[in-house]
Amino acid sequence: MTLSYPRKRWSDTAETWIELHLYGGRIPEITYQSRGVGRPTLKDPLLLLGEHTVELDFNKHAFRAKARALKLAHQGRTYEYVATGANKGGTLRGSAVEITTTRNKNPTGKGVSTFGSATGEVDAIDLALAILFEEVDTFDLTSFGATATALNKIRNLARSNESASMD
Repeated sequence: MTLSYPRKRWSDTAETWIELHLYGGRIPEITYQSRGVGRPTLKDPLLLLGEHTVELDFNKHAFRAKARALKLAHQGRTYEYVATGANKGGTLRGSAVEITTTRNKNPTGKGVSTFGSATGEVDAIDLALAILFEEVDTFDLTSFGATATALNKIRNLARSNESASMD
C-alpha cells in the first residue's frame, strides 16, 4: 500500500487544498481532499473510494468525543470514526468490524509509529479507511477540539462586536 499527500495549491488564499491518496494491493484507490495547512483536515472534506463519493458527517457542536464521531456511508456500508485524542489514533467501527489504531513513539526511538488491532470480518476497504484517517488531522473530533472551537467562536464574536462598536 502506498499513502501520499503532496500539497497542491488550488487557490490564491492562505489555505491549501490537500489531496491524500491511498492505493495498492487489493484495495481500491482512495482519495481524500480537504482544505487546511499542513496535514489533511476535516474542513470541507471529499472522500472518494474508487470513483464513488463517501458521505462524511460529524456533529461539530457536540461536546463529547463520542457524540462528535465522524459518520461515513458508502454503498450500504456505514462506519463511525472516533478520535482517541489529538494525534493519538482512533477507532473505526462498522456493522461487523472494529479497527483501533494508536500512535506511540517508535520502538527504535525515531519518530512515531501507528499500532492497531482489528476484530470482526475486516476487509481491505475497512483497513484502508482506518489507515487513511491516521493521516487526517482529526483534532476537531476530540473533546479538546470542541473546547478550542467554542473558545475561538467566543473570541471571534468578541472581535466582531469590538469592530462594530468602533464604527
